[in-house]
Amino acid sequence: MKKQETTLEVVSKKEEMEVRREHLQQMVDRLTAKIEKTEKDLSEKLYVVEGKQQSAEHIIEFLKTRAEWKFTESLGILECIKQVQDGEKKLKAGKAKELMVPSLSLEAIYYFMTKVEGKGYGEAYDFVTNLLKPVSDALGRSKNDRATLDQLVRDRGTLESSIDSGATLENEDKLVKEIEAELAKEI
Repeated sequence: MKKQETTLEVVSKKEEMEVRREHLQQMVDRLTAKIEKTEKDLSEKLYVVEGKQQSAEHIIEFLKTRAEWKFTESLGILECIKQVQDGEKKLKAGKAKELMVPSLSLEAIYYFMTKVEGKGYGEAYDFVTNLLKPVSDALGRSKNDRATLDQLVRDRGTLESSIDSGATLENEDKLVKEIEAELAKEI
């Protein structure tokens, strides 16, 4: 009788592991779909650069006359000017209430701004007020969105690792349970 009970227990554990593995795979699939949607949304999303027309003019002037570049970075200058000018046109046409710029352009503008050197209070004040603050604030919002995407990717990796290690309810870690709870809220 003892052998039959042990055999039933082993079969039951295997079935439980398979059901759990399938459930985790469904969660991975849902996260993958969410990651793909978030990536698409972020690639199309525009971020507000406060200061409207004035910010657009300052950024374009900076990119045209003061931004330092080497070799293929020149392509970034051209694309950033194009993106800011597109946002400026929408402002002038009344299609937008604020200057809107894509994340990649914000990152590039910020990169070019990191190379700036100046002298004195006046230059520092002008730089901070007209470029650094508006661009940094917009870039901060973009980075928050990117952090959300990065967390989704880490969560998917955690679930995939759990599947690979043969997770069962007894040995599953706290992270997997938190991810599962988050996904359950979305249904």
